[in-house]
Amino acid sequence: MSSRGRWKLLAVLIVASALLGVVGWQQFTPKPAPPTTIMVAPTVTTVSATKTSATASQTTVTRQETEWIRIQEAKPVSYYLSLLESNGTAPYGQLYWELRKVPDLTNATAVAKIVYLALNATNPEVKEAFELMIRGGTPDPRDFTYPVPKYNTELQVLYWLACHNEFKEDDTLVLSIAIVHGLWVTMGDEQVRQAVRKDTSDLLDFLRQTNELQKERGYYQLEDYLLEAKVSLSNRSYLTLLMGPYALFRDPTFLTEYQVLDIQTGRIKVFPLTGYRWGTVSVDTLKAMQKEMASKGWITRDVGETISRVENYLYFSGRSGRKGEHWYYVADFSTPEKSRFIEIDGLNVSIGNINNVNWQFSYFLKNDQGIGGCTDEAALVDGLAKSWGIATTGHFRMNKLPGTTRRTEFTAHTYVTYFDPVTRSWKAFGKQLTIDVGWMPKDSIVFLGVLKPPVKQTGYIRGWNEDVFFVGNLFYMIRNTSLSEIADTWTNGVATSQMKQWLLYI
Repeated sequence: MSSRGRWKLLAVLIVASALLGVVGWQQFTPKPAPPTTIMVAPTVTTVSATKTSATASQTTVTRQETEWIRIQEAKPVSYYLSLLESNGTAPYGQLYWELRKVPDLTNATAVAKIVYLALNATNPEVKEAFELMIRGGTPDPRDFTYPVPKYNTELQVLYWLACHNEFKEDDTLVLSIAIVHGLWVTMGDEQVRQAVRKDTSDLLDFLRQTNELQKERGYYQLEDYLLEAKVSLSNRSYLTLLMGPYALFRDPTFLTEYQVLDIQTGRIKVFPLTGYRWGTVSVDTLKAMQKEMASKGWITRDVGETISRVENYLYFSGRSGRKGEHWYYVADFSTPEKSRFIEIDGLNVSIGNINNVNWQFSYFLKNDQGIGGCTDEAALVDGLAKSWGIATTGHFRMNKLPGTTRRTEFTAHTYVTYFDPVTRSWKAFGKQLTIDVGWMPKDSIVFLGVLKPPVKQTGYIRGWNEDVFFVGNLFYMIRNTSLSEIADTWTNGVATSQMKQWLLYI
């Protein structure tokens, strides 16, 4: 069938659906016919809102060959918001009220893109992403020591993206980027917010270009990932909020003048631009990582093999004690006090918990070796993987020695877990999973935290002591397990449907 023929058939089907009172996601749940109808022609899509049976307004959206959606002859912002309000079904009514609160909502074309993406979606994950944003995108002022936005900052990032970029139909990638960056807008000062506005646009462009590289090489394409994988891929910080000089959860012995957690109140102070730059991998670094991955021959079609090559080179090559051929392992608690700190960008920081991927990658390029603790190595692997569109998040594991009660009697380790698009499951590298297996008693109690992206902001930055584990809502907690059980589970793979619950909902 020709391209024009397919469009004609699509037009007939959608018009027929409209006559039956079935629109968008309405086809999945029997409901009364909404007042918004959608008609598709071979070259244009028309969204019309009918307030009475006798009158209607229209806006024309041109569909390009690249499937990008462009709004022509934009109407006032109020018109597009009215499309959401008049629809009368969830989550469109909530989206109407949430969007109205976003400040400086003056770009009608940008608002039209958001409304088109919501109302004309055919992928249920678009609706799901909007529901997640509505549920989790507004901060709780009780988490902070300073005034924070009273509106949905995740929707604000989406609006910024719409101001500077075209949206694709069913564009869950743009939604994922907006979801994970809303917290930075909430936590940061005005400089951070302006940086987020630029960085998210650059990230979207970079990931779309990476998708094309994957397509050219015959790899699995990131734009085909499920929502939970795209959300994790878009998250540019690893354990920044747990470890490093700008961490929110810290042992009092490691407090610094850069501390953003108010120990007295348990709430955070405003996040500075230096902290945001320190704790997020930049798009420039991702571009450089992408080239290095290719030149080193690490990138392959098999995601598991790619992770294996990176891990073997960095952490496990020529390993003898603490010093390997390409990684010099330094731990906070085992390093002499006089050599525990290093100066980076004017900050005197713990050498075992640097958590600055941009600096770490620069150091690696100069020395062909990384330095720091396991959190630093994991953060570097996380960035390298994402530079080629591999979705990753992290494990933070603590093993309590049998018969002990003190928090100091434990060992800890962190490493990445990655999405395998072939099996649609999340796995981890075998050598990382079996670290400590040889010497730890079999009856040791193990706590495993699966790092969650900042989808639901309320409570995300709260932390508390739980036995040996200083935890917060950054993690989905798996308690009282064993090293062997963890190794078996994450070698075989955790179904992405289960990970979706852990990462996005629990």
